Amino acid sequence: MIFKKLKRVLLESGYRVILTSNVSRTKKKGLARGIKGYIVPDDLKIYINKNIGVNDRVITLVHELLHEIYPVWTEGKVSQASERIFQRLTVPQLGFLQFFIMVPAEIRAMLKSNNLSSAC
Repeated sequence: MIFKKLKRVLLESGYRVILTSNVSRTKKKGLARGIKGYIVPDDLKIYINKNIGVNDRVITLVHELLHEIYPVWTEGKVSQASERIFQRLTVPQLGFLQFFIMVPAEIRAMLKSNNLSSAC
């Protein structure tokens, strides 16, 4: 299943997910940089725009991971697949991916809204 591949890349590849507000449409090393996020394989970094919604950040993370898993896929194919994968995520799978793209204040607010404690 595709989620297992996404999870494996996140946990075993050494990629670091970086939330930033400095994501823009520029060209660096010959590659276009999107407004939602981008991947830099040589540096093992995935940059995600922290100013977009949590669901959009999850979709963007999936999108960038798909570029790593399927480097020959077109941008259009990656975009369609990432949307489709997002729609089919289970609650635990969504939570796993959210862990990588949420800032601590968002996590605390989410736990509080669900009457959960952040102290485990």
